[in-house]
Amino acid sequence: MLLKNLLLRLVGKMKEPKFPEKNLNLAWRIINGEAIVIPLDAQPEEGEKIYIFNKTAASIWRLIDGKISVKNIIEKITIEYEVKYLEAKLEVMRLIKDLSEKNLITSLNL
Repeated sequence: MLLKNLLLRLVGKMKEPKFPEKNLNLAWRIINGEAIVIPLDAQPEEGEKIYIFNKTAASIWRLIDGKISVKNIIEKITIEYEVKYLEAKLEVMRLIKDLSEKNLITSLNL
């Protein structure tokens, strides 16, 4: 019960973009269920950045299109992976926050 309350507080504090959208300066593909994402803009001097998402993150990545709301993404993940809504929300929001910080997505708060 304590863990559930902690998760509720954590998820509640995350700002939820309504319609996240992929950054247009990316190349990406789904290969064997995993997403490979390569930023096309300036790369750091230490080398190119390539992001590889596992199957769960790739499922969320595929749904991010600027037209599907975060709430709908969470609902689809809940059904696809047969998990509770709160668990799906926590994972989706964590990934969206991470993607946003890496400039892989933009958030449309309409």
